[in-house]
Amino acid sequence: MINISYNRDNNLTRVELNNLSLIKTHLPLKIQFKNIISNEIHYETELQNYWWTEWRGGEFITDVLIYSSNGILLHEYKWDVVNHGDEIEKMLWFYLKSRQTQGIKSNGLVIGSHDGRNGHWIYSVKHKLTDVTLIDGSDKQFANLVENYKNQYHVETLNTVVTVDGSDVEWYQGGEGYTDTVVPSVINSWLDSSEIKKSYRKSIAINDLIKDKNYDWLHLDVEGLDGDLILALEFKPNLIIYEDENLDIITKTKLDTWFLENSYTTSKHKCNIIAVKNE
Repeated sequence: MINISYNRDNNLTRVELNNLSLIKTHLPLKIQFKNIISNEIHYETELQNYWWTEWRGGEFITDVLIYSSNGILLHEYKWDVVNHGDEIEKMLWFYLKSRQTQGIKSNGLVIGSHDGRNGHWIYSVKHKLTDVTLIDGSDKQFANLVENYKNQYHVETLNTVVTVDGSDVEWYQGGEGYTDTVVPSVINSWLDSSEIKKSYRKSIAINDLIKDKNYDWLHLDVEGLDGDLILALEFKPNLIIYEDENLDIITKTKLDTWFLENSYTTSKHKCNIIAVKNE
């Protein structure tokens, strides 16, 4: 038997081989873990009978490819949001799927998309359930984002920093870019000061960005600025996903009040929160 399992709490994909004596001529099997957006092979190894391997990494939404010892593809195991996704991924998928089946067009905005290989939204975008604008402020990550979504008619990409008021800002970058931010305390909590570079950037105000765009869903991953952007919203999308890991208690309290006053129901999964507007 070839057993493949996903553990989203630990972002882990595991492959086990058991009782494969009937196909021993195909052993060892080559196992590859492939990102569903970029098709990058994150890791590969060979397994004999009763061996196992695991892939654990930031790119946790992966397909698994299994090859025979002579290089023939025996099976490609596809990651599926219903079977393997977390609660937020599933809620976004079913929200968009429901609108699609009703003939209602969806348009989403992702601020802090990095290079587009990770996020609650990537499976829904891959399957074209929605038009989407993907925004990242870092040049290197944005170049990879453009490459990963080239020739996708339903995807727009923008290289800009988004703030509350559109002012000029100090932009902090470092490491692999997952903590790039306008909030220095956030990146300083993850990286040594020697790894951080500061530059000065123009930004666009979030309300100028969304004006007349009819975005019905919003995904934020902006390293400590999520709360301020939500509290500044003049247009209220049907669904908002954001990260509260780097927000202080005052901002979290303000958000609780804001969602209540604007008729949203919220639920939390790990450090992420999904807010759905009540009908």
